[in-house]
Amino acid sequence: MKILNDQKNKQSGFTLVEMILYIAICSIFLTGLVYFTWDVVYGRIRSFTHQEVNQNIRFASKRISYEIKNASAVNSISANAISLEMSDSDRNPTEFHLVNGRLKIGYGTSGNCPVNNPCFLTSNKVSVTNLSFTDLSSGNSKNIKFILTVESTGDRREYSISETVETAVEVRSR
Repeated sequence: MKILNDQKNKQSGFTLVEMILYIAICSIFLTGLVYFTWDVVYGRIRSFTHQEVNQNIRFASKRISYEIKNASAVNSISANAISLEMSDSDRNPTEFHLVNGRLKIGYGTSGNCPVNNPCFLTSNKVSVTNLSFTDLSSGNSKNIKFILTVESTGDRREYSISETVETAVEVRSR
């Protein structure tokens, strides 16, 4: 009987070494879990920032290209603004220009986005740091080159993303 009681006492608890080992294993696992969660959260934010910049530059460059292609002539062109003559009187003139880091479009003298009260073409989550237009016309061909640079507006360096697009478009006079 005495032998059975001694065996029960030996099996009824953790030793100090076992306890330290279990705590160390749990600590390593929890530390890895915290770092993994941290990476997922910040990766998600970086992905959203990258997506916002890409969507804005894609939309703005496609819209500028579309309007230049459908213009009947170029009224005026400067380093960071362009005025296009459109065959549709409701959209004549169509203008693009940069105001406080945001690209604006205005068309016609009335409607939703008239020239005297243009609409924003880019969101407030990004900043347009470069918009330049160059006239590449020669002979009968009217070509406009534009360079557009869009950056994220975040203040943290690791979320700073910048994209640039450079395109030349021919004016298809109708």
